Amino acid sequence: MAEPRPAGGDELRLHLLVLRCQAGDDRAFAELHSRFAGPSLRYLKGLVDEDAEDVHQDLWLTIYRRIRGLSNPRAFRTWLFQATRHRAIDTLRRRKRERDLLQDVSLEAMADDAPEEPEQHPALDDPGLAGVIRELAPAQREVLLLRFQDDMSYAEIALVIGCSIGTVKSRLHHAKRRLSELKGELQ
Repeated sequence: MAEPRPAGGDELRLHLLVLRCQAGDDRAFAELHSRFAGPSLRYLKGLVDEDAEDVHQDLWLTIYRRIRGLSNPRAFRTWLFQATRHRAIDTLRRRKRERDLLQDVSLEAMADDAPEEPEQHPALDDPGLAGVIRELAPAQREVLLLRFQDDMSYAEIALVIGCSIGTVKSRLHHAKRRLSELKGELQ
């Protein structure tokens, strides 16, 4: 059963309750939480399901910290549900990033099971190559060094720099190609 919206005198009581919260009255905040925690949790459960309890706890901590900055105390209900929606969206985005990363790692694991062509390993310890490597774009230089100097897998590099394994492979491919071009220019 949906909780009815505050009307008339109830709106005034809510307004005064929010003002007391903004003045630092913790009992008023406890009352506000008691009144709106149920509806905000139900809304979250409809959006994020299994993470709702954790997100809800984090949401109310944020509400507690930011209620003093609410410029229109009469808009508390709308403000609360906007904040709830934003937290749900952030949670869904985080889940998608995690799923994508896990999928990339799974694909990497499957690729690791298949026989690979030997990867051309540039001799990074060659003193003449150091200057050439510095000429690479920073993103290319980064993956090249992580792969061949620090001996990281594609999945590890993806985690370190916060991108997909496909992006790592692409940057590495372009880095090796550019490295070849630069070495050719020097010869």
